[in-house]
Amino acid sequence: MFYYNLVSVICLGLLLLEALAVLMNILFSKRAGRIEFFRGFKRGKYALIMVIALPLYFIGHVYGGADYLKAFFASINNIVHLLVLRYDVSSIEALMQESNIYSVAVYSCFGLVVLNALFLTISLTGQYLWEYFQKLKLILIPRDRLIICGFNDGNRKLYLADKKRSKIIVDDIKKDDADNLYVDKVSYISTPDCAEVLKKYVLRSSKSKRKYIIVINTASDERNILICRALIDTVSSFGEDVLGSLFKTLGIYVFGDPKYEAIYEDMISSGNGCFHYVNKYQKIAVDFIDRYPLSKFMDERHIDYESALVRPEVDINVMLVGFGRVNREIFLTSVANNQFLTRGEGDPELKLVRYHIFDREKSENDKNLNHSYYRFKHECKNLDPEKYLPLPTLPAEEIFHRIDINDFEFYDSVYSIIKENPKSVNFIVIAFSSDLENIDLAEKLVKKREEWGASNLVIFVKTAGFRKSDTLIEEEGCFFIGNDEDSVYNIDNIMSDNIQLMARRRNEVYDLEYALSESGITEPDAEFVMKNKDLSEKKWHLKSSMERDSSLFACLSIRSKLNLLGLDYVPASADGEALEYDEYIKIYAGEDAPNVDKYALTVEGKPTVAYTLDFPKSRRRNLAVHEHQRWNSFMLSRGTVPATLEEIKSETVTLPDGRRKFTNGKSYKTRKHGNLTTFDGLVTFRRMVAERDGRPEADCDVIKYDYQLLDEAYWLLTTSGYKIINIRK
Repeated sequence: MFYYNLVSVICLGLLLLEALAVLMNILFSKRAGRIEFFRGFKRGKYALIMVIALPLYFIGHVYGGADYLKAFFASINNIVHLLVLRYDVSSIEALMQESNIYSVAVYSCFGLVVLNALFLTISLTGQYLWEYFQKLKLILIPRDRLIICGFNDGNRKLYLADKKRSKIIVDDIKKDDADNLYVDKVSYISTPDCAEVLKKYVLRSSKSKRKYIIVINTASDERNILICRALIDTVSSFGEDVLGSLFKTLGIYVFGDPKYEAIYEDMISSGNGCFHYVNKYQKIAVDFIDRYPLSKFMDERHIDYESALVRPEVDINVMLVGFGRVNREIFLTSVANNQFLTRGEGDPELKLVRYHIFDREKSENDKNLNHSYYRFKHECKNLDPEKYLPLPTLPAEEIFHRIDINDFEFYDSVYSIIKENPKSVNFIVIAFSSDLENIDLAEKLVKKREEWGASNLVIFVKTAGFRKSDTLIEEEGCFFIGNDEDSVYNIDNIMSDNIQLMARRRNEVYDLEYALSESGITEPDAEFVMKNKDLSEKKWHLKSSMERDSSLFACLSIRSKLNLLGLDYVPASADGEALEYDEYIKIYAGEDAPNVDKYALTVEGKPTVAYTLDFPKSRRRNLAVHEHQRWNSFMLSRGTVPATLEEIKSETVTLPDGRRKFTNGKSYKTRKHGNLTTFDGLVTFRRMVAERDGRPEADCDVIKYDYQLLDEAYWLLTTSGYKIINIRK
């Protein structure tokens, strides 16, 4: 009996260890681990139980008088029955009656088999039950939801980064993908017709107060466009009572390749403010310029802080390695923001940034660039200057190098650019291939920089999935940009990151001031302000992307302008002593401090500046000229050209109420603008408009808007969670 009890104790111990492992997995594993355990238990764990059951049955049969061979095959037979939950102890009953330890071991084995059957049931039915209730909740329970059309790696990053909303994937989901979504706690609706499902589950309940966010990113532009068109048709069929505020509860964000940007922009313009085009390459570029404006890498050797001007002897070179979708957007975004001035005979003049573009293709031939950035250069080169205000300066200098980076000539070209002027500041952006190839070239350039003794070269390398900490690059002056999780696939950043928040606040001030000038009111009350703030919110969603980007890029340039003063901004919680308002104004404006009076328009209790036509020479004026040149560069980069004098004086549009209104040469449809001129040209502009309308010049001035950005930067930043710090100390 001793040997029978010994085997029973060993088997019982193994069964208890197995039971303990089950308990530990249930209590302490995360969701993914538990699901994997449940799915794996019916395979590996179940086989282990059968292995333990074999010696238990074997000794039971031997005790009952069977020889070893018969006992073995009888045990196999019992295990086969056990697999289908047939619990038979008649053949081993004799030993069970004789040994309590043996009985406990047998019944423990049966218990684990039952537990395995339960896990099998959970693994087969739990997922389907969960999915059923998720779809039911989609209709019945008011809750903010993120609905993503398309199952791909990018969208997986998107839903994993979102911790606040209930998430649903809509696509033609395969079984393995469905299992992975269940592990990630993301429900799904499997269908090839995403638009029909969205209309059924989401758009039919758009009158509710729940917030639906829909992301359309199927990795096929054709499919994205078809889904968008179907949803736009559905949204357009809603009544005016719904459409008036639908943008507050429904946001649809469609990803698209920039080479189809015109199609997307035209399509979503009829989306009643609910549809938004997402150019992920522009998101990467904006994030890059926000983190690393070129001015961040300059100091008193390059900048005269007393005037906020770049020193005349300093050259600024930006080298772009590869000119694909990423570097094209970085080029356009940089041109629209990284503008600098230097001393001139009158007002400061542009210090053109030189962009050296390295690509083995003939990259200057690009339909998007010809439609946007190069339109002014090509269409306006032979204009009659008598018919225009003074024409703006070209925003940058581009030099194309048709070189393969494998050619040794590549290194020679980079070195010649750097050594041409020892006082230059030089930047190189690597975005020509895969992450590893980009990193490899960065490693080589880090070594070349040391060989050349080129401390004035800053290296940026674009990687979608790598951070610098993942590599062996440790040298200063080498930065990783474009990580998808940081720049692109974050729904809160897509909807409204801090720069967008500031842009909306900036636009709100602009809209409120415009409403004030139109109304003739000199001292607005709180009711007037709140009414127009609500109207501004609606108008923001109905604006074209270019109109919204005009405010966004203005706010994006604040850091660069502050750097020219030896300042910067950081999150309010970051290290560094915050400047008080008076300290900021003293550094920024000196004796030319902006005039704030009690009649100025207020936003959230903050007075804005009261403007006159007195714009004396000062550092503050230099920065206003800087802002106008930056705005010129932004508009030119979007393909806008100057309006003629005749268009400024006489062009009109018909308003919804039938009245005719002068456009002053501004038309986003034909991409013309009457303010695309020099700073002095703006003085001529206001005189023309004032004479035409019989109004005071001060009422027609637009120069004040170039002052507003930094005049109100302290309020704009502090109400957006930032503080201004001095970086010259």
